[in-house]
Amino acid sequence: MATYFRLQEANMTFPPPILHADIDSIKIETNDSHSGSFTIKNIGGGTLSGHVLSRFSGLVFEPTTWTGNRQTICYTLGAAGLPSGTAEGIFYISSNGGEIELPVSATLSKMTIATDEGHTITSLADFFEYAQAHPAQARRLFVDGEFYMLLLAIGYQYMEVYEALHKDSNRERAMDNFFILSGLKPRTTLCIPNRRLVFTQNPNDTTMLYGNIQVYKSDFGYADAQVTTSVPWLNFYASRLTTSDFKDTLSAALHFSIDPTQIAENYVREQVTIGTDIIEISYRRNPPLSMKLSRTTYRFDDSGTIDITNNTGQDMRVEVFCPESYVRFSAKSYLVGANGQVPFGIKLSPFLSAQLFFRKLPYMKTELEIKATVPGAVYVKKLPVVVGEW
Repeated sequence: MATYFRLQEANMTFPPPILHADIDSIKIETNDSHSGSFTIKNIGGGTLSGHVLSRFSGLVFEPTTWTGNRQTICYTLGAAGLPSGTAEGIFYISSNGGEIELPVSATLSKMTIATDEGHTITSLADFFEYAQAHPAQARRLFVDGEFYMLLLAIGYQYMEVYEALHKDSNRERAMDNFFILSGLKPRTTLCIPNRRLVFTQNPNDTTMLYGNIQVYKSDFGYADAQVTTSVPWLNFYASRLTTSDFKDTLSAALHFSIDPTQIAENYVREQVTIGTDIIEISYRRNPPLSMKLSRTTYRFDDSGTIDITNNTGQDMRVEVFCPESYVRFSAKSYLVGANGQVPFGIKLSPFLSAQLFFRKLPYMKTELEIKATVPGAVYVKKLPVVVGEW
């Protein structure tokens, strides 16, 4: 109780007031007067009172003094008389609950461009944002005298370079270089994920083949990539990729065709240059006939197949033969379409089994002879076979 009376006698409050503001800075970007507000409140005890003191030219607060636990402070920045560009300063909030020092940053432009689309451009950042939303309109504005005056008003440091870019008839390229020079974006790059494309075709097929190469841009900026190839069998539908070829997803498909009638070899390869990237396109003809055994080794009492792939596009007559009697086929001739199997069995006679026993031979070798015939062509192949006691 003694402590309580001493606090009253000293005219003190417990707990004491604590100053709190709902902002940590004031940032303004305008070409004219600007107003705003923030709130001060007491998060402690008692009653808060104090005043606001500006140390930033043209920044006025209302009210400048207050008493109460919650107060809205309005501020106004008059643009008249202030230099273009960015100015910085501070202001203070002093009270019986403490003091706060807060920074002020104001970007003022003496020049404003109002576009037909409802945009207000007072800085390079505004123009960059406008160019992303309305690229065609931004290209027209880029060479307009009004934009030139804006650059002068904000003190653009590369006016000589801008004047050179202004003369470039390729406005997409000129504006992209302007943004790069101004530090608003990096240089646009291209990315091609799939750099190897392989096409295969049957030997008698002369159907035209079609494909495309997917190309991606790093951003919405300018792109110009020349497409270079030097072979007659490969035809691209465009000799270069430009910005207009890319969709809203920043991707473009570069279409091409392959003419098999222009290819004499069974395998060709071409390296295509797209800008600074190199892409490989290869074309291969399948062999007319492919034959393989289901296995390469068999037991003395076993069975297997000859697997045949016919790429000629015609029915194929296949004749099979083995000089050894222990390899047996159910027929000597077969008709095979695109794919087929010729079955065979391994069966040793009692006499041959006895010979192997007395000679102590663990295995025998032979080969299967295959003759395949299509109108106008005959293919002959031999497949080695090993038969043993495994």
